[in-house]
Amino acid sequence: MMQRLLQTQRLMLQPVQAGEAAEIHAIFAQPGVYRYLTEGVPMPLTWVAGIIRDSEATFEARGLGLWSVREHSAQPIIGLTGYRDFYDPPVFELFYALLPAYWHRGLATEMARAVIAYAFTHQYLSEILASTDEPNRASARVMTRLGMRQHGRTPVTEADDICWDQLHFILSYDDWWAAR
Repeated sequence: MMQRLLQTQRLMLQPVQAGEAAEIHAIFAQPGVYRYLTEGVPMPLTWVAGIIRDSEATFEARGLGLWSVREHSAQPIIGLTGYRDFYDPPVFELFYALLPAYWHRGLATEMARAVIAYAFTHQYLSEILASTDEPNRASARVMTRLGMRQHGRTPVTEADDICWDQLHFILSYDDWWAAR
């Protein structure tokens, strides 16, 4: 099996595991996190267990999934990043979330960079997609720092399951490689 443990200057990332459900649930229980990621609805622990199971399946099928994120010398999980399906029909997209105590330190960008590099160098993707709710300006700034460019918008009037217009971003392998 391919090594999926990732390290950055400040962070350790490992594929999510069932035993981490409570810690990951604590991230999604934060109003600043669920405001945009789950349309303003706090999700139950069973939902978190489901995304962990889905991640295990997508790692098996696609070689990509979700990673839990810790600081190098610390035990608690501070974030989650990786790839999962969004929308109907499904679109496999970059995903990231951090506990609010860790916002504004560049960690979302750092952890997302790690999984982008992994996707391009180990899974040979030609492009990576991401999206965010229009009012989530912090997430849009992270995507821009990652080298992504906006490539579309879905108005709230065109989708049943969103609260705000969606901004869609893309990063091609060629653009990523040129910026390295």
